[in-house]
Amino acid sequence: IAMYTDEQTTLDIMTGCKSLDDMDEVEKAQWMVLLMKRMDNYIHDEETKLQILSQCSCRCYEDSLHELRAVYEQSKNIDTLLEAMHGKVFLVKPERDGNRILITKAPRFPEEHANASTSEEKRYYFCHCDNVRALTDGISLTYCYCGAGWCKNIWESILQRPVRIEITQSVLQGDETCQFAVYV
Repeated sequence: IAMYTDEQTTLDIMTGCKSLDDMDEVEKAQWMVLLMKRMDNYIHDEETKLQILSQCSCRCYEDSLHELRAVYEQSKNIDTLLEAMHGKVFLVKPERDGNRILITKAPRFPEEHANASTSEEKRYYFCHCDNVRALTDGISLTYCYCGAGWCKNIWESILQRPVRIEITQSVLQGDETCQFAVYV
């Protein structure tokens, strides 16, 4: 946050963060709700919120990213890259529409998701975020920029250049899946 805002705004948004180590899972999730509300109140530019939360997103698949970067560098072909990505970093095969690629996440808990009897349960088992699942009430869609940042970081690491990303579906807004559009 400090990289994108002034010192006072950072302090106002991050109020209470020093207590996070002493919080249980539910308290941390509730603090995240407050953090997102503060971000929404102080930061009105969506791209800035995406940049901030991209810095906080999970960094997994590092080993695969080196391999996938090599695939792309050798082929210079997005379709070849998409084939190589399927099953390595994306369990659902990405769909390409020109320079737009739709990335649909797979459920976090596939078996529970498949056996869920309500839409609410399906969304619960779909979401990858522990903080969201710990909540009984909702959280701002801004929080999904963390997941978008995860996807953005994968693409930027492979392509070695910035990409634009947008959230097209989110279980937080009532959709059945989480999906991102990546513009390459």
